[in-house]
Amino acid sequence: MIFDRFPSGLTAWFVRPALRCRMGFLLFLSVAAIASKAQEITYARQIIDTLASETMAGRGYVRNANALVAEYIASQLRSNHVQAPESGYFQEFTLPINTFPGKAELWVNGKPLKAGTDFIVSATAPEIAGNFRITPVSEHTLLNRKKLEKLLKKDHSRSLILIDKQGMTKTSLRLVDSLTGTNGMRAAGYIVLTDRARLLWGISQGYRQLDFPVFEVLKPAMPVKAREAEVNLEAVFQPAMKVRNVLGFIPGAAVPDSFLVFTAHFDHIGMLGNEAYFPGANDNASGVAMMLDMARHYALPENRHRYSLMFIALSAEEAGLLGSEYYVENPVFPLSQIAFLINLDMVGTGSEGITMVNGKTFTRQFDKLSSINAENEYILKVVQRGESCNSDHCPFYKKGVPAVFIYSMGKEHTEYHNIYDTAERVPLTEYEDIFRLLRDFVITF
Repeated sequence: MIFDRFPSGLTAWFVRPALRCRMGFLLFLSVAAIASKAQEITYARQIIDTLASETMAGRGYVRNANALVAEYIASQLRSNHVQAPESGYFQEFTLPINTFPGKAELWVNGKPLKAGTDFIVSATAPEIAGNFRITPVSEHTLLNRKKLEKLLKKDHSRSLILIDKQGMTKTSLRLVDSLTGTNGMRAAGYIVLTDRARLLWGISQGYRQLDFPVFEVLKPAMPVKAREAEVNLEAVFQPAMKVRNVLGFIPGAAVPDSFLVFTAHFDHIGMLGNEAYFPGANDNASGVAMMLDMARHYALPENRHRYSLMFIALSAEEAGLLGSEYYVENPVFPLSQIAFLINLDMVGTGSEGITMVNGKTFTRQFDKLSSINAENEYILKVVQRGESCNSDHCPFYKKGVPAVFIYSMGKEHTEYHNIYDTAERVPLTEYEDIFRLLRDFVITF
């Protein structure tokens, strides 16, 4: 250290003025860099904490959650001086969706099971209440033609068929899926036991409501020798629920008719009953946070890009990419003006780098991103992946837009579509460096 050359206690007085000036400047830069880093992570945390809070009801389709989240995102764009298109910040459309706004209760042998923790229910489930006998059906019965035919002839209208999937062959599992998908036994419903560690819920099939529920129950939570069940499930089918995408843009300094676009879906899977909510902190509050952070960065006059930048917070991704599908059929600006689109979905980790879906299609852009990362050593690696219609980049890509999907990798947070994907669990391991990598990549356009 330079101070080691001087007697203790007298260092500051004997350093040459020019050196003191240089040291002060370096200290200023160091403090500024730390402050900037802290500011980025603080803003991201603020967004994730808000979006994943219980107030937002899992960003689904109960408690007016879609409208609340859309208003919040628009307020962030507005406060960061990101402009609205002529049509405004919101793009409204409707979708059919089955919801569970009230009670979601299941007792077995008098033991209450907890929604989201011990059990989930099919997204197509109807309202159902009452007491039912439990009829176990073994794999042996399913594979024995005579026994299965005899069982199918019985009246199961007041029964919940219990099936333990643990250890089943693929053939048996396909048969179980067929029975529970079509109600082949004409039962009041089904209880399927699983030995997985966490229950994963989804709502992509909730565009309709069927006349029977399928409960998935963690096997350790299920009483031994289950005989009877009491069910109280409130379900409301909404044939045309109003939802909104949220849009903002920053005009380009030199090429305003060409756009670089960031997308991130803000919806999640909502609530199962009035107690179990699914926070969706990594999926995808983290992507929305980074998108809004990018918007805030490029809205600053000193960071204005030569191209226009568009920021689209998409709704109804979990319901089947419906927000992005609606947008590409009703674009605010012509899709042909999009030079490149980056979809951000689940970027809350990063210890193992990031993956670019469609990277094998857009090799030039992938190589550019990889080169920037190699030069700066931002993250461990950038992985090239082929086509996959697994997020909101897909409808754009199908319309001919150069579009990729970027997600982070890391075992430090693996919670997904469950009640444990909470804000405090998301580590944002490489958030700042992923941000810097994408920022540098955008600058090259």
